[in-house]
Amino acid sequence: MKHSLLIVDDEPDFLHVLKSYFSFGDFEVQTAASGEAALEALAQATYDAVVTDMAMPDINGIELLKTIRQTDRYTPVIIMTGVGTIESAVEATKLGAFHYITKPFKPQDLENLVVRASEHGRMNRQLARQESEYDEGPDFVMGQSKKVRDVISMIQKVAGSDAPVLIMGETGTGKSLFARRIHLKSSRARRAFLTIDCAALAETLLESELFGHVKGAFTGAISAKRGLLEEAQGGTIFLDEIGELAPGTQVKLLRAIQEHEIKPVGGNKSIRVDVRFISATSRDLRKEIEAGNFREDLYFRLAVIPLHLPPLRDRMEDLPLFVDHFVKRFNKRYKKQIHRVDQGFMNMLKTSPWKGNVRELENAIERAVLLADDETIHMDSLLFGSPAAGGPDNREGALLLKDVIEEAEKQAIIRALAEADGNRTLAARNLGIARRTLYDKMGQYQLK
Repeated sequence: MKHSLLIVDDEPDFLHVLKSYFSFGDFEVQTAASGEAALEALAQATYDAVVTDMAMPDINGIELLKTIRQTDRYTPVIIMTGVGTIESAVEATKLGAFHYITKPFKPQDLENLVVRASEHGRMNRQLARQESEYDEGPDFVMGQSKKVRDVISMIQKVAGSDAPVLIMGETGTGKSLFARRIHLKSSRARRAFLTIDCAALAETLLESELFGHVKGAFTGAISAKRGLLEEAQGGTIFLDEIGELAPGTQVKLLRAIQEHEIKPVGGNKSIRVDVRFISATSRDLRKEIEAGNFREDLYFRLAVIPLHLPPLRDRMEDLPLFVDHFVKRFNKRYKKQIHRVDQGFMNMLKTSPWKGNVRELENAIERAVLLADDETIHMDSLLFGSPAAGGPDNREGALLLKDVIEEAEKQAIIRALAEADGNRTLAARNLGIARRTLYDKMGQYQLK
């Protein structure tokens, strides 16, 4: 994917040199010879990054940055100047400049900055879209049962602080949604909310994702890369399935929390980080500590505020709320017009153990919406196509929802493994579950 780049400078020769250099790489380059021309270009198109000179006769770099930020808080802006001063650098940073570079500089240095800025901007725009897409409102995200209201009350008390939060609960209880809600209620809500699944990556790759790496740190590290802890400056980092961290990574994370500093993989220079830590786990970390798999000191650092999410089976009064929400969501997605749920269908839902919790319920409702023939979801909307449905041993025409869902889950795992060529880490990521959960499911269904 090419990076779209706008370069702004009032020196024609210098502008030509930069355009020529970037045109040979993975860039689509547009130039502007003045601040006014830059604003006109920005009005016509969006860019992954803007590189602008500081000193220009009509609109200088700082003024251009201010104007951009009035309508666009995501496009990264890099300021160039031949008269660099600490004061102007600080001002540009405060106004939201991605970086500041002083002339003369090597084109390669600017290229590295532009690539980093472009990736940073794309990531933040994606996060903004996700926040809009998943901000379903407190009733959906959290529910109305007493156990959930207790969690809500705790969130209201602690969201405004920077205290680390550890969210505990079974797979599918909505830990990531609660983490996002804490972020959106905090003073960091306008900054990045970045998630990493600690179970989805090998130790070396996970450390690179968290802390970044320098060029040549390991095979394939052809350039330096910022880690998520640095990318999330001023925002929140969500460490999902924290119980899967390897011992070596636990030590480095503990230092990052205690010292607010990180060292990229292969690097010697410490980088200050300002992030709020929210973690989640489906494991009993106390037992993991006793077994020697998890550091007790890291646990205490992460669990300053512990939150326990109840499983769906312990909050069945929230079931109609979730069903209503998911029906509306899948109506919109699949252009259906379902307005009613048969009571028999609801009774089946209420008798299911829901080992996969809200996520399992969501999958069941999606299937029912897709298979419904009219404006009502009936029991056969869920059971359609089952060899047991309608047969002599079908328990009066109804197959246990548990059996239907387990068979669908088994087939989904088989498909995911086939599509990933047997790569279990990739298959788990595509299924949206932890790698350990995939292993457990494969054992449950006797899959090899």
